Amino acid sequence: MGVEFRLGRQDHNKVEDFLVRQPGGVSAITLDTMAARHQQGAAEAAREAGVNVLFDPATERLADIGFELEGLTYDDGAPYDVNRLASDASARATLVGQLVEAHPETTTVTTPPHFYVHDDRSANLNVALAEATVHETDKPVRATLVLARRYGETAAIRLATEYAQAGVRLLDLRVSPLGGDNESVAKIRSVFRLADTFRDAGMEVVLGFSGNIGQVAVALGHVAHYSVGIGLREKVNHAEMISRQKTPLKPTNGDEGGGRFGATAGIYLPGPAVTLSRKAGAALLDNTDIRTRIGCRLGSCGQSVAGPARDPREHYLHARAHEMSQLLTRPEPWRPTAEMDRLRRALELRELINEHYLTADVRKLNTRTLRSLLDDIEVEQAA
Repeated sequence: MGVEFRLGRQDHNKVEDFLVRQPGGVSAITLDTMAARHQQGAAEAAREAGVNVLFDPATERLADIGFELEGLTYDDGAPYDVNRLASDASARATLVGQLVEAHPETTTVTTPPHFYVHDDRSANLNVALAEATVHETDKPVRATLVLARRYGETAAIRLATEYAQAGVRLLDLRVSPLGGDNESVAKIRSVFRLADTFRDAGMEVVLGFSGNIGQVAVALGHVAHYSVGIGLREKVNHAEMISRQKTPLKPTNGDEGGGRFGATAGIYLPGPAVTLSRKAGAALLDNTDIRTRIGCRLGSCGQSVAGPARDPREHYLHARAHEMSQLLTRPEPWRPTAEMDRLRRALELRELINEHYLTADVRKLNTRTLRSLLDDIEVEQAA
């Protein structure tokens, strides 16, 4: 059990140095789609630390224009005709073979091709691609399911059964849309039910790119792991991602979006459990009234209260890993209570910031997701 980190183009040196220290709480890293060949040092450090290594093929983005993978053979057919793949076994076999071949040798788990699942046809295609991959490699296979939540609510049982029958035992579940600080308790419970369906079918489930929601899902036993990027990728919105892909925006500090080189990692503040833009995070850490309550004293951050702003990516790695490590040291029945305590402190600090410390750079922090998570934990504990 643990947190998984999805590397960006520039993250490999930070991740390698971090993993050499063999931290607790980390279960896997995922190499970047286009920069994996430069990230082998991080992969080797992960394997030495007993951490799984995966590769993100990002094929769900290759069904639309605007995303290119130079030097990778499975990019040749992009943008993919998903309808043709659904009806052409030969085309599926070619794609699976190319993708298995594209995986770096240092990976310990194979990721099948996958596309956005929003109807029966796309669901059947993804199961077929996962099953073909199981027969194509000797490594464990982890299917990626980028799932439209509304469709998943009606099809989850059938999907879980079919993935299990296809031999899939590991699943990266990315529910779309999900994440951010404005989620309702009804939506969160819906996502947890989806995760339970696949867990109950015998799969080890990762709740992909899910931030605080993912950590609570681990604490409550809905999933075994959750994933994030490094200072970003704490939410999933497939439609928004494809829209940005077709019309790239200029990158802005700490925002998930951007142009050619993607987003800039934000600053994670463990106290209020929030990742802010670099301007907003630095502004709060500069304020002596509150900086000690919102910051970090772990690792390199122990040398300065402003540590999270000085090295946001190193800080993000050790802060997220430490939270998960601390959670996992507690007996399983006590983990929900530990998460309640963390989220209550975070809620209090967000309300304090909203009341006293807003500036031109620091905008009001939303609290809806935190309140929804607290409501859900209370209900599940009572049950």
